[in-house]
Parts: sequence; structure tokens; C-alpha cells
Amino acid sequence: MVSDGGGLREMWPAFLYVYVENADETYKLAMNAGAVSIEEPMDTPYGDRRATIRDPWGNLWQVATGCP
Repeated sequence: MVSDGGGLREMWPAFLYVYVENADETYKLAMNAGAVSIEEPMDTPYGDRRATIRDPWGNLWQVATGCP
């Protein structure tokens, strides 16, 4: 999913929800590459394992691994 940041509590250029093979590993890679942690990996009530990061350009990314 991709959207602009309008209408939410805080403004940012883009908000992206991306499914990846392993949310924890993707989170670690992003942290090592200089991303800012907004939300550490966690299990959601709807079954995804998800983390939220901010890239150097201000975009928010939620990286998630879907439920099996």
C-alpha cells in the first residue's frame, strides 16, 4: 500500500506498507543503513509481524511479514 501523509497526526512525504520475507531482518538492515526506528518489530492483532521506520527523506515504511 502507498499513500501520501495527509490527514494524519504528522506530515511526511509518503507512507508505505511493504510485505517482505522477514520483517525482523529487514528492520535490522534498515537500522544499519541509517533509518530511524518508529516502531520495533511486533506481532499485530491481524496476524502480520510489522515494524515502522523513517528513511532519511522523511518517508515512513511499515515492513511486514504476513501471517502463515
